[in-house]
Amino acid sequence: MWLNLADPLGLLPERQGPLPFLPFFNITALALTIVFLLLWRSRLNYRFQLVLQVAADLALTTLLVGHTRGIESTFVSFYLLVIIYCSLTLGRAGGNIAAALSTILYAAVVTADGLQIIGLESHGMKPFQAAYRITAHALGFWAVALLGTCLHQRLRSVESELKERTDSFTQLQRLNEHIVSSIRSGLITTNLDGQITLFNAAAGELTGKSSTEMQGKWIHEIIGKPFWTRIQNPDLLSNARPLRHEQWIDIPGGTPRFLGFSVSPLNDQDQRLLGYIISFQDLTEITRLEEEVRLKDRMAVVGRMAAGIAHEIRNPLTAIRGSVEMLSSRSGLPDRDRKLLDILIRESDRLNKFVGDFMNYARPRKYEKRPLDLVPVLKDSVTLLRNSPEIREKYVVRLNIEDRDLWIHASADQLNQVFWNLTQNAVRAMPDGGELTITLRRHFDDKVQIVFQDSGIGMTQEDLSHLFQPLHSGFKGGLGLGLSITFQIMEDHNGKLAFESEKGKGTKVVLTFPLEKSAPAYESMQPAIARLSRL
Repeated sequence: MWLNLADPLGLLPERQGPLPFLPFFNITALALTIVFLLLWRSRLNYRFQLVLQVAADLALTTLLVGHTRGIESTFVSFYLLVIIYCSLTLGRAGGNIAAALSTILYAAVVTADGLQIIGLESHGMKPFQAAYRITAHALGFWAVALLGTCLHQRLRSVESELKERTDSFTQLQRLNEHIVSSIRSGLITTNLDGQITLFNAAAGELTGKSSTEMQGKWIHEIIGKPFWTRIQNPDLLSNARPLRHEQWIDIPGGTPRFLGFSVSPLNDQDQRLLGYIISFQDLTEITRLEEEVRLKDRMAVVGRMAAGIAHEIRNPLTAIRGSVEMLSSRSGLPDRDRKLLDILIRESDRLNKFVGDFMNYARPRKYEKRPLDLVPVLKDSVTLLRNSPEIREKYVVRLNIEDRDLWIHASADQLNQVFWNLTQNAVRAMPDGGELTITLRRHFDDKVQIVFQDSGIGMTQEDLSHLFQPLHSGFKGGLGLGLSITFQIMEDHNGKLAFESEKGKGTKVVLTFPLEKSAPAYESMQPAIARLSRL
């Protein structure tokens, strides 16, 4: 049984031609549907496909109207559907063309079906009535075309406005993303439960975690649960000032950082709480500079006090030692008394050395500075260290010269004292033997670095905090003045002294000096540098 697509309401006339119309019409409509579907899937020129479909629909509609009583056909309204979608898709020109073709085809069908006007009369309709009917339908076709054109223009206007707003929203969204990603402060947003919703690039750099990794994670994994509990306090909403907090954060595979946090509520336009905004900065360097200033103040106070104490001790100490030497030179002293006097002389010498070191710390001597090539100075210090009694077979001292012609403005004697203090500390930190690596390299364009890396026992954070305090030694029998004097020498040379250490994993000491640009090697390179700059 054929599917009756042409007459679903049973309105077809009783007349039938020699060729069955229904099967022919159904097969043709189905075949055209399949063809247009395949064309649409092939992604060919869509406008050309649309023109073909309009032509096919007009042909099918004309065929259906002509076979269903012509002027009295109930399927004339199908022309309106073609005109409407033609106007909406092809605009004013398409609607006018569809209306004109519909009028011509409808008039042709009525004329052919009227059997030269005689047929019209047989249906009880005068010729002028047929003309009136054609004119009425034509006006309807053109009215629908006009309406479709208006709808098309309105649709295009709405599409254009929507596209502009979409583009504006996209640009605004990209600008917001660029701003968030370009901020050098860490920025994190969370929901009310503490789940991270935004994690910018700077936050990843400061915490050592990637933004992809932290999306959807819990904020207390970074800031800790005690601080998160403070954030959830209702006072945060009532206080106009943001909540501030500072704490050390462990960095995966790196050294801890001291971060300063600022927390504000995240509200919507109705002032309803959506979550929290957490911004933070790296305060490690600021904290280090503050600690350095405090250390300098303490050392200055201790230095002034040490100068007075050393002066008051040295004078009576000299008199005591002289008196003991006179007593020791007398003959006839019992051996027991002579041993006691020898102990007094030896301890007086040790105390005198300690007072001398204290004086060097309190009032360091002034040395003449000059342009100095670090390579030979460092080689001499390493040679002296390798031949010292402290270095035995269980110690290995390596010297790496990564760059040459590195000149600084310094005193060789003071540098040798710095190198000797640091190497002695490294050897003491390796009581069972180990390896000490000394590296000389250029740091950026205007700095020189000397790195001392040992494999010793290392230090805790508490040991590092007391590192430069006078009279605080981490080794048995130490005076606790070596690093204090080293710190003062580095300050006198406009250098920086930095320690990195972990218990059981050795210690790394980095000396940074400004490069001496008036050195002979540097001046000899200026013509080559000038030629390169002109290239």
